[in-house]
Amino acid sequence: MRVVESSLSYRVVRPAWRWIVKVARYSLVGRFLMALTRTLGSVFSDSRIFGTRYLRPRRLQRDGHPLCVLAISRPYLWFRDRIGGGAAGRAAAAVGGAFTESRFAGGMWVPVVGAGLFALGCGRLALMITRGVTTVESSGLSLAVPWLRFVTPVIVMVVGALLLASGPRLVRAFRGSLAGRAVGLAIDIPSARPAGWAGGVGRGSPVEPPSGLSSWRSPAGIVGIAAVLAAVAGMTAGLTAGSGALMVLAVAAAVCMFAVAVLRPEVVLLAVAAFPWLDWVARSFLGGLGAAWDEALLIFCIVILLWGAVVLRRGELWTVPIALPALLAFVAALGSVVVRDVPGDVALFALRVLFQPLLFYFVGFLLPKNKRWVQGTVAVFLVASVAMALHGLYQYATHAPMPARWVDVRETYISTRAYSVIGNPNGLGAFLVIGALVALSLALSSKLSRNRRLLLAAACVVQLAGVAVTFSRGAWIGLAVGLVALLIIAYRRLLAPLVAAAVVAWFVAPQTFVNRLTSGFSSWYITKSLAGGRLYVWKMSLEDIAAHPWFGLGLGTFGGTTAVTFGYGRLWVDNFYLQLGAEGGLILLALFLWVLLRGAKGLVKAHRAARDPYLQALAAGVFGAFVAVAAANFTASVWEALVVGAAFWFLAGLATSAGLKDNVSADLQDHASAGLKDNAEEPATDAQGAA
Repeated sequence: MRVVESSLSYRVVRPAWRWIVKVARYSLVGRFLMALTRTLGSVFSDSRIFGTRYLRPRRLQRDGHPLCVLAISRPYLWFRDRIGGGAAGRAAAAVGGAFTESRFAGGMWVPVVGAGLFALGCGRLALMITRGVTTVESSGLSLAVPWLRFVTPVIVMVVGALLLASGPRLVRAFRGSLAGRAVGLAIDIPSARPAGWAGGVGRGSPVEPPSGLSSWRSPAGIVGIAAVLAAVAGMTAGLTAGSGALMVLAVAAAVCMFAVAVLRPEVVLLAVAAFPWLDWVARSFLGGLGAAWDEALLIFCIVILLWGAVVLRRGELWTVPIALPALLAFVAALGSVVVRDVPGDVALFALRVLFQPLLFYFVGFLLPKNKRWVQGTVAVFLVASVAMALHGLYQYATHAPMPARWVDVRETYISTRAYSVIGNPNGLGAFLVIGALVALSLALSSKLSRNRRLLLAAACVVQLAGVAVTFSRGAWIGLAVGLVALLIIAYRRLLAPLVAAAVVAWFVAPQTFVNRLTSGFSSWYITKSLAGGRLYVWKMSLEDIAAHPWFGLGLGTFGGTTAVTFGYGRLWVDNFYLQLGAEGGLILLALFLWVLLRGAKGLVKAHRAARDPYLQALAAGVFGAFVAVAAANFTASVWEALVVGAAFWFLAGLATSAGLKDNVSADLQDHASAGLKDNAEEPATDAQGAA
């Protein structure tokens, strides 16, 4: 980071930016914006609808809840006391503590993974040699260099051999490497911790990784057996032709994930944070099972959540802000499909598209976590988002093919639109907007270290570049709206400089992007859209809402993913709210807007309640992303892309839970400190009275 700070560009830009900030802050526009935000803040905070005073998530208790909540809380607490406080809970806690303090968790897993990869490479190489190397692609074209197919198994074999030879020393070497220091900086790992530290919530002790298997305090045979089993699984996968090898690897990865999650439910947060890439791998290589993997993940999350709360007693269940409106919205959706007699398969698919992403809010809110796990989860999400942005930039640079309908015939200046693994530029743009605003909020937090802020700023720049090459006008507009919301809630001093920067950016931005944005408001585009495009479908949806205001045409039968999939029509509404109103009626639309309002209010309250600077900045960034994606849905139904919906709701639940629970933990610490202080002062008072 010193290279950046000592560069000429940094030394020129930083004073210039400070001067712009100072001038804009004390300008007429700056003073007007500050006064406006203060006025609106007081108005909305006192409102019963928009204020956060009545939003009080609480732990589930035996008393003090409505009857509908008590029907859940009392059985939950009974099972928690009987099972978690009984022999099963004590045994599970003992196993978890032993694993955390073991040297297997500190690095002995490295040779096990190495044995599996080495056997996988050997098996695949043997299979290719036995069957011979094909010289023709599946399309019928001849391969220029057929022997290059040997490169992949050889690389896997070499990596496995290196892991097997290095053993636990690799953990210590990674912590001292540039990549390891960057990861530690992203999730705030103290550099003083030894390499074998078993981090996370709960008990842990610093241990030095041993130099060999025999020095592990547990029987060395356990690690040897694990390595042999990994090698057998790798060899089986390598010798299996076709996609069977990937199936074996997926099963092995799922077993490992389940074993770790049983001991540490928090690790599920990291898997959900990497959801876009896991989803792409599952749907690309697991065949028929790939379509159902997301449902399996949600079921797994629910099981692990209950296991951690009831048996391990790691964390507690709370009331969830969006639970009541989400439940009522589900009832309204069922009413729509029943009243309009929607076929069962269509209704099930439509309900899944609408409500499955909402379940990720509950996952992010209820899974046990502390600040370290929150930081790790956000770091994994940002890495996944940056990787997706880089992939999109690569597609744009290499002119990746795209459907011709993605651009107008007059937009010849656009060679391609980035879509990455999502497969849709609007979805990619919305996803990258989430990551960019979260990274920006953390980078603007003055209470974080400078090097960390520079790293986050670089991640934000990469993601913004990815948003640009999607050429998604909805994502661009959503980014602008979300940025304003972010600055209003946390960085009001930058509102006026933002206006100045926007004016400058309009004149210095490449003409390609300016033309793309302005073309959406041109006369020829509006005329064409009214004749048979987006505005034409919007008019149709308004007419359908007027004709069927209460239950709509039937959920999943007009203008969305479900309608196109089941052949109800080929036109997309490209406005989630109009689509939901036309399909499900005004009742469902109003309840869904209530869900959004409760989610936004939870983030605002989490930002105000959190005492930790990182959690404050995270809540502000997620709130800006929340507003941005909600605005982007006015021009495209990006919530119907599961990757976008899962990230949107998961981060909202994670940030809300972290901020509110941080405040509760801080209050408990304050009360405990005050109690200790009072107890310490009592003897002195008694002594003075006796004197």
